[in-house]
Amino acid sequence: MAIVKPEKMNFENQKFSAIIYGSPGVGKTTLACSAPSPVLIDFDRGVSRVRADHRCPTIICETYEEVLQDIHSPEMAEFETVIIDTGGSFVTFLKDWAMRTKPGALTKSGDFNGLKGFGFVKSEFANFVNIIKTVLNKNVIFIFHTDEKADKDGNPIQRLVCEGSVKNTVWNSCDFGGYVQMIGTQRTICFTPEQEFFAKGTHGIHGKHLVPILTDEVPNNFMTNLFKAARNHIKAEKDYFVPLQHQYDETMAKVKEVLDNVVDAETANAAVDSILNLPHALTSKKEASALLKQKTDALGLVYSREGGYATKVV
Repeated sequence: MAIVKPEKMNFENQKFSAIIYGSPGVGKTTLACSAPSPVLIDFDRGVSRVRADHRCPTIICETYEEVLQDIHSPEMAEFETVIIDTGGSFVTFLKDWAMRTKPGALTKSGDFNGLKGFGFVKSEFANFVNIIKTVLNKNVIFIFHTDEKADKDGNPIQRLVCEGSVKNTVWNSCDFGGYVQMIGTQRTICFTPEQEFFAKGTHGIHGKHLVPILTDEVPNNFMTNLFKAARNHIKAEKDYFVPLQHQYDETMAKVKEVLDNVVDAETANAAVDSILNLPHALTSKKEASALLKQKTDALGLVYSREGGYATKVV
């Protein structure tokens, strides 16, 4: 394990995870294929519905075990993004896998055991995503269909089509979650939640975005550009943070010099003024106060607002 200071963190190769969801036929798969160097896992058997010139390399499989073999194959090295199409169909594959391989996933009558079975499914879903993101170091995009329901007031709301609790937990680890819809004749994706749907935005990506109409002159690169914009935002935040970090380091070095000279009540009181007058940045003022208290406690000094530090009377 290594502890990395903020100024040493490098996000140039930051990988992202995203949810793209919406009604059938709105162009979710085509949009997902606009990610950098994508490979699509066709759990939904739907790649044939994507226009031929917008398709990307595709894993077509019969079982979850086949998918595991494919993602660990040498051919995966050329891809930067794994698309799971769809998340709901992936859960169906995992149910089949659990029923065949996990004791307890079946009831005595041979049906799927919802309680234990979905526990296996949820755990393996998380494990699979973790392999893609941390072991293979790739972006991951989940495509989901939507199911329109009604809230307690009867208003329509959109929810992910997916069995079990995966549809709720999948949001937790995602950087972006976008709801795709047609507004008039224009396709949009929104990364800010509204009453009708949930969404998620981070790293400067928020609100509604127009999805370009693809032509020979307009390439399919929306998600590639979105990931690039997010990386640029992260870098800009780091660039802003660097001078503050330098000031923090300089101030804390001076705090140490001040505290090294604290040996009694008089020098402790002088240290208070010195520390307050330092050019503080980030958490330096709070940390300096804590260090001063630690030093005065060790010397048996007590503080009062009226008289400052004085020797504790036993």
